[in-house]
Amino acid sequence: MPGIRLFSGNRLEVLIDELAEIFRKPLRSPLHKEIVVVQSKGMERWVSMGLARHLGICANTGFPFPNALLDEMCSRVLGNLPPSSPFDPTILVWKILRVLPECIQEPPFEPLRNYLQGDQLELKRFQLAQRIANLFDQYLVFRPDLVLAWDQGRGSSSGARANDHEAWQAALWRRLLAETGTTQHASGLAGDTEQSDLYRHKADESSPEPGDPAPAA
Repeated sequence: MPGIRLFSGNRLEVLIDELAEIFRKPLRSPLHKEIVVVQSKGMERWVSMGLARHLGICANTGFPFPNALLDEMCSRVLGNLPPSSPFDPTILVWKILRVLPECIQEPPFEPLRNYLQGDQLELKRFQLAQRIANLFDQYLVFRPDLVLAWDQGRGSSSGARANDHEAWQAALWRRLLAETGTTQHASGLAGDTEQSDLYRHKADESSPEPGDPAPAA
């Protein structure tokens, strides 16, 4: 039966068993693709290996991130969205690499200056850009209220949650927004959906908070 199935639990082995049972019933057409939404590449590999263990093979299955799935659904419904978002992590990482050297000496970026020291600076800078791009992607999906506040020159909705990392993240986000020259991102969607019955968003304790994206040195 077409549609979205949502199972929750704290034991992954039970959840993969449920998913495998769904996959045992083939789709109407062998050309149709099963879609499993995941939050990381690591989860994609784990799920695909689990399905292969249960079914003998895992093929013709898509593993989009939540943001990619939402983009595709909105494109199909609205029909007038750009083919790719300038805030896609694979695109955003290169924008971050370009603007980071321009703002790294500004006061809010002291935590990053402390990390970008020592050997292998180019590798560190690239890895950091990847982590920041993925973090911003999570904010766009799970914390559009935070991104909207940054757009408007404010911090997080809760002053108690503000920290040193949010200061440079907000500054970098505004720089990227100016560099991109567009407002086509989830904060604009959040403003529209606050008055819509189609979507409801409420940040909770499971939502990502501004924090240190730097890998351990």
